[in-house]
Amino acid sequence: MKIQEIEIPSEVPVMTMSQTVLFPQAMMPLFIFEPRYREMLQDVLEENRIFAVAALDEEKDDAQALETPYSIAGVGVVRACKQNKDGTSNLILQGLARVEFNKIICEEPYRRAYIQKVLSVPDGSEKTLNAIKSTLLALLQTQMRLGANIPLDVLQFLSKVEEAENMLDIAIYTLCPPGPFKQELLETRGILERFEKFQRVLRAQIERLKIEHKLKGGLNDHGISDN
Repeated sequence: MKIQEIEIPSEVPVMTMSQTVLFPQAMMPLFIFEPRYREMLQDVLEENRIFAVAALDEEKDDAQALETPYSIAGVGVVRACKQNKDGTSNLILQGLARVEFNKIICEEPYRRAYIQKVLSVPDGSEKTLNAIKSTLLALLQTQMRLGANIPLDVLQFLSKVEEAENMLDIAIYTLCPPGPFKQELLETRGILERFEKFQRVLRAQIERLKIEHKLKGGLNDHGISDN
């Protein structure tokens, strides 16, 4: 079933984890071992296979004790699940959409919340938005030429994603390190604004790689001792 055909319910279970951000389209592997989340998963598999993943808002004073989530999170559907003999499970959750929590309904036996879908804003011309894909691929190719550790299969996969926003979100999910900036990108509704924030980081990384390259005398790691 295509993502566009999946109806997102107004009420979903919620998994809250430190620095874990789910983007639309992204495939997130999860290991379920806590008793509350085992119960949640069982219920989810018997219903619509949908739940939300929220990052812990660690700036809040009560974040650790109350597991305070950011108000914007990702909701996903379980695409595959392997239940292990010890009661744990390995699953793949595919992101469906950005959502905002309207109200936490309950905390026991696991957290549930009312949600509202967060829609992206096409804040640029069609031509500008369509150029996101080629610009992003060019930046990643430059990083790879300068020695960045970007797997070739990631680049090949991104090149096959047709819609610019989907490609952007998958790239952010895959390549942006965990932390507040990744959550900021999830919360950025403007597609072009989101891209511009991400590309500034990519360009800064390119400049750093160029400096490292010059310090090595233009040699790769195997030739450093010859410099």
